[in-house]
This record gives sequence, structure tokens and C-alpha cells, in this order.
Amino acid sequence: MAKASKKVIEALTAIPGVGEATAKKLAAAGMSSKTDVVKAGLKGLKAAGITAGTAAKIAKAVASTKAKSVSKKAKAVSKKVKAKKTPSSPATKSKVSTEESGVRGDQIGTKIAAPKSVADMLKRVNRSN
Repeated sequence: MAKASKKVIEALTAIPGVGEATAKKLAAAGMSSKTDVVKAGLKGLKAAGITAGTAAKIAKAVASTKAKSVSKKAKAVSKKVKAKKTPSSPATKSKVSTEESGVRGDQIGTKIAAPKSVADMLKRVNRSN
């Protein structure tokens, strides 16, 4: 069994719940990074000579750090998508007509309010006649 390098030991001890002795066991089993630990899973950790309780803690710690990195990537992607969206144009208000559209000549170019009641509508009809 070859001696594990300092970089490998440091990478493995960065995992919560992994001390130097556990890191040496993982390195001896061929694991050199978090990714290798994730791939090995609970069975691989037990096969490396780690107790079931410690293996469960390590697997949980690695899974939670991986989930955090995935959520960070998802947030970054969603920010990019939001940045690419063009701002929606505001709702257009009623436009002033400059062409004749069946209204009296003095009403061209002005906004005409809708009648508020039937009586108001009849007054307008009577005025236009």
C-alpha cells in the first residue's frame, strides 16, 4: 500500500467527519476526492474499513455539500436566464385618435370617456343630432 500524498489527505480531511486516520483509510482504498467518496457510497466506505456510523456521517456530509453546490449552480443559471429576458413593455393606454372614426369634428384628437349610465348615453346621442 503506497503512502497517500499530502494533497489527497488534505482534500479528504476537508470533508466534514473525516479526520487524518479516516482519510488515510479512504486513500488506501483508492479514494482521493469528494467525488470518489460519493461514487463509493456507503458500501465503498464500509469496504474501506470505516465503521457504519462514521460511514453514514461521511456519506451524509458529502451528499449535503454536493446538494449545496448543485443549488448554487441552479441559482447561477436562473440569474443568467433572468438577465437575458427583455423587459416587457408597459400596457398601452388608450390612444388619441387623429383620424375620423364616426365622431364629431370637434372630438377628433381628444379622448372620449365611456358613458357612465344609459341617461348619459342618451344625452350624448341627443347632442350629436
